[in-house]
Amino acid sequence: MTVDTTIERGDPSPDSERDDSALQEHATATVKRLLDEHPAMAKEIRETLRTRVHLQELVRRTGQAEQTEAHAQQQVSNLDVKLDPGGHRTLSFGLGAAIVVGLVVLDAFPLNWAAQAFGLNQAGTWLVTFILLVASIGAMLGFELTRGHPRQRGVLTALVAAGYLALLGLRTEFLAAVGTDSFLVALFQSALLTAISAGLVLCGSVILARTRFLHHSQARAAARRAVRAAADARAAQSQAADKLQRHIGTLHHMLLPWALSSAVPEGVDHAKWAVALEQAIHSLFPTP
Repeated sequence: MTVDTTIERGDPSPDSERDDSALQEHATATVKRLLDEHPAMAKEIRETLRTRVHLQELVRRTGQAEQTEAHAQQQVSNLDVKLDPGGHRTLSFGLGAAIVVGLVVLDAFPLNWAAQAFGLNQAGTWLVTFILLVASIGAMLGFELTRGHPRQRGVLTALVAAGYLALLGLRTEFLAAVGTDSFLVALFQSALLTAISAGLVLCGSVILARTRFLHHSQARAAARRAVRAAADARAAQSQAADKLQRHIGTLHHMLLPWALSSAVPEGVDHAKWAVALEQAIHSLFPTP
């Protein structure tokens, strides 16, 4: 007859757990005593603690920066879908506005020459020039506002064309009356000035079509700032973590040899004592 015997392995006994706990407490006390016996390490410990506090603050700031970054990018995404689903508006509001202002300033010269055809004094001529400039700006904005509305744009185009034809006729008549050149030469000069003015208005309209709205441009600028701030925060956090790791590594290299050279508790082998000391050092100076 054969008898099979099964041996069940149970949980560690309470006595074993108490022995391990007592050994760990003894190892921790040994490490603390070594710290007291070596005042030269006080500076390193203070630097380690200061770096740890600084790292915790940087972790908090990084979390806030990443939340701000995510919120800003989500807002930009919503505005992209709402205001520029095709991705055609590639110019920031500031850049687009600056280009349009430059075109308006350039347009002032041919419009001033056209205003001279009214035969007014200098003040009157500049007043007419200003009115024509306002009309040009209105035409630029009108072409932008009527984008996607063919009927309204057709009416606006007809009005703008009629206005430029009127300026063409007035300028031609003025040049033919005051100049010594032929009518064809006067017509050519007038047509050239009118074409320049009309071209500047069309260019302004094209620029406006590529310019983002103000709040859209502001949101994208805020998102770029948030991305840079989050990247800077992560970089600062990484540098602080590396610095803390170096301080902790220095403490480990200094403490462990000293602790291993101390007396091993009775009934504990050297390997187990080394493990307990290593755990004590890690508990006192945990790595991030």
